[in-house]
Amino acid sequence: MRLLGWTAAIVAACIAASAAVAGSIAPRLQAEMDQRGPGAVFSVIVNMQEQAPLPALNAELRAAKSTRLERHARVVEALQTAARGQQPLIAALDEGMRSGGIQGYTSYWISNLMVVQGTKEAIAEIALRSDVDLIEPNFTVELMEPVSMEMPQGDGLRGIGVTPGLRAIRAPEVWYQLGYTGAGRLIGSLDTGVDGNHPALQTRWRGYQGQEPWQECWLDVLSGSTQFPNDGYGHGTHTTGTMTGLGIATEDTVGVAWGAKWIATNAINQGVGSGFDNDIITCFQWFADPDGNPNTIDDVPDVVQNSWRINEQFGGNYTDCDTRWWNVIDGCEASGVVVTFSAGNEGPGSQTIGSPPDRATTYYNAFAIGAVDATSYNWPYPIASFSSRGPTGCDVPADRKIKPEVVAPGVNVYSCIPGGGYSANWSGTSMAGPHVAGIVGLMREANPNLSVDDIKQILLDTARDEGNTGEDNTFGWGFVDAYDAVISATLGFGEIEGHVTNGTYNNNPIQGATVQLLEIGNQYVTDAAGYYNGTAPAATYTVVASHPDFRPDTLQVTLVASQLVVQDFALTDDHGPSITNVTDQVTQPLSVVTPIRATILDPSTVAGAKLYYRINGNGWIELPMGTLSGGVYAANLPAASRGTQIDYYIAATDGPGNGSMSPPTAPATFYSLYFTEMLFADDVEQDQSWSLQATGDNATTGRWLRDDPVGTTYNGHPCQPENDHTAGPGVKCFVTGNGTPGGDANAQDVDNGCTTLTAPAFDLTGYSRAFISYHRWWAQEIALDDQFQIDGSSNGGASWVPLERVGPEAEEYWRKVVIDVGQHLSFTNNMRIRFKACDGTQGGIVEAAIDDFTIETFAAATAGADDTALLPRRPVLEQNEPNPFNPVTSIRFTLSNPAPTRIEIFDANGRLVRVLADEPMTAGVHSILWNGLDDAGRSCGSGVYFYRLKAGAFEQSRRMTILK
Repeated sequence: MRLLGWTAAIVAACIAASAAVAGSIAPRLQAEMDQRGPGAVFSVIVNMQEQAPLPALNAELRAAKSTRLERHARVVEALQTAARGQQPLIAALDEGMRSGGIQGYTSYWISNLMVVQGTKEAIAEIALRSDVDLIEPNFTVELMEPVSMEMPQGDGLRGIGVTPGLRAIRAPEVWYQLGYTGAGRLIGSLDTGVDGNHPALQTRWRGYQGQEPWQECWLDVLSGSTQFPNDGYGHGTHTTGTMTGLGIATEDTVGVAWGAKWIATNAINQGVGSGFDNDIITCFQWFADPDGNPNTIDDVPDVVQNSWRINEQFGGNYTDCDTRWWNVIDGCEASGVVVTFSAGNEGPGSQTIGSPPDRATTYYNAFAIGAVDATSYNWPYPIASFSSRGPTGCDVPADRKIKPEVVAPGVNVYSCIPGGGYSANWSGTSMAGPHVAGIVGLMREANPNLSVDDIKQILLDTARDEGNTGEDNTFGWGFVDAYDAVISATLGFGEIEGHVTNGTYNNNPIQGATVQLLEIGNQYVTDAAGYYNGTAPAATYTVVASHPDFRPDTLQVTLVASQLVVQDFALTDDHGPSITNVTDQVTQPLSVVTPIRATILDPSTVAGAKLYYRINGNGWIELPMGTLSGGVYAANLPAASRGTQIDYYIAATDGPGNGSMSPPTAPATFYSLYFTEMLFADDVEQDQSWSLQATGDNATTGRWLRDDPVGTTYNGHPCQPENDHTAGPGVKCFVTGNGTPGGDANAQDVDNGCTTLTAPAFDLTGYSRAFISYHRWWAQEIALDDQFQIDGSSNGGASWVPLERVGPEAEEYWRKVVIDVGQHLSFTNNMRIRFKACDGTQGGIVEAAIDDFTIETFAAATAGADDTALLPRRPVLEQNEPNPFNPVTSIRFTLSNPAPTRIEIFDANGRLVRVLADEPMTAGVHSILWNGLDDAGRSCGSGVYFYRLKAGAFEQSRRMTILK
């Protein structure tokens, strides 16, 4: 999103050339526009003519009995395909921003729409376009405030056990009789945020301790700067607790699906604000595909609970059945996410239900939930006086006008509050909705591929009738029943379970094996004990048990309704160990021992691992690899003089004798390490004659400079780095523009073109090989047409050859890149390297940075060369590599003279953790590994640590980070 100055100019470029039917402006928006003078600015939703064919696609997917994974991939692809048609309008809006009629815009794909802020004249011109359908006023959202709440003093702990509301909906019967707790399911909270440190919620946040990327598990749309869930109000912590909270230490079972994980956003932790706040659309789009990959669903929640409503800017009143949200909700649900809404707290009058909960285009959409008092009363539970009533104000047939759909416990609901405590004094339909969302989590565990509409129909069918017989405008279809709903979710289903073991090696259980029913795609994954369990419609299936390290096994299994089939598998291990994370160091500018590490794992145990190496093409030499921790094996390549090439590969065998190598085709292919000479090194702390611009650069902002970078974020994602890459005391890097602390990520990013950074010329004549290395930062948000280009030239820049291309996907961290220049260019005395960051035409946020640039050369060693000339005048302690690290890192240091030497590790509080070395050492370069263990052999936790070199009277310390 770009925000620029604007005037009252008309956007002539928005006039559509086509003679097709133009769009229209919603009457309520047109009336407001008519009342305001020239140049008045409005925020509007522009719905495009082309929309994904969701009704037809839904019907096709239901008829094919598609799995949830298949549905998600097809729907997200269809939604994103439709949104690509926005390009002509985007081009026109960009022109409008330059002429002043458009202030800003945001593009979305969850529905093919754009949110646009511009003058009334510009909006009128947009409505003339043939690719535009309906222009509606933008929205603001308002939290459904609890009608009563009291934050307890102190920690608020009292050990309630299972709450009255959970007992009322019969959740304990689901847990203990049916065995479903929500395990393996994911629940979404679109609320005020969540206290991620609450003991009843902490461990089941999907991003807990880095189990999954935080960007897929927490979306901060307010400040955009937090990477861990927080809640400045308390509402979202309470509702998420009801959905999935379990306080083991205090014996508080407050969550319906306490075995499920959760993800969350904080869009409604704000007052009614500017009409240009598009947070809710952003949240629904994120929930539909948090990891940005349509072909995965482990990141996609089964249900998203909503406790908000639209509150228009016209007199503070919403319009019944406001349509602007419908396509967004439909897109999210079509992707497989059940969307539930609290009905509102404006009762007891009739037709007091809010919008969008008042929608009634089908019997299920939107699925509104009222509140009853299940805390102070026994069945039948009385309706809460505040619970909003139907009928809906929508113009629909009479049988669809009745609202809400169901009711749930919503009075004095006991659940979590920020700070680790609990409260039993919150009431509202916001407390009722999470009970229903939790039931959806239980149902999806019982039947993962149950469709959104089928889930809602089951909730209606199994509700216990209250009030007038049948559906009514107070209780809807009645009070939800978790036990009957889960039973109904599995009717006509058989159950399969079993044990998958290693038939080749001690019949050990195999964790992470997949058992798949080929005909319908259902997959069940084994736990740590090798067990799997699942349900499927009664039928005969081809069942395949597989694991990457074993030969698959295939059987025919017949499932019978309401019966259990036990099918075990004993798989044959016919694969060698997996060898990953092999040290990828290519150059070594000093004559030192080089540690080579790899992670080697095998379910049938690793019997042995060896490192094979050769020097300058001579015969292969064998070295045993020793074990560290976490399956890491290590051995050292010998020190060598400059101009030496050492090739190496790794071989490993498992218990049954299966072997593997890395690279897989070794020794025909291998890794190579070149002992090089450092020709040029720049940590960017001092000016070394780089060029910060080039002919043809046209970026209007975000041009290259050398500075201490200022961190910026967008929607919780880091854009510009906060720190350079160079270890202290370095502070500067090359960066595209530089913002101010807490500033807007849009302010100094690369905009409207390219900016070029060029290294000084260098001479490579006479060398057989040369390598450039650099650490780069690349962040790209919103658009998909931005690019980071790294090029090389042999003729001083008269012509350029691509060396690397980055984009459009953002990386948002410092990445080291090593390029063998000779693979791309011939060597001359006028070599150049350039870094070119480009903003495309789609209006994205672009940030790039470069640090720690080196050029290393390789040539045949001179006979009799004296490597002692490489030694410094005093000891040097280098930055550990890698850093951050897990599970092992290498600490390298150079002694100028022989000296008693001690290497110590300290934690952030200055406590001694480990003594790695304490002995006399010779002059030269030394390297020592630390496996993250303290002197007692205990694993050190994530965090900052310090390591210190003491060599005689010399001392030097550096900082490092363990990241687990």
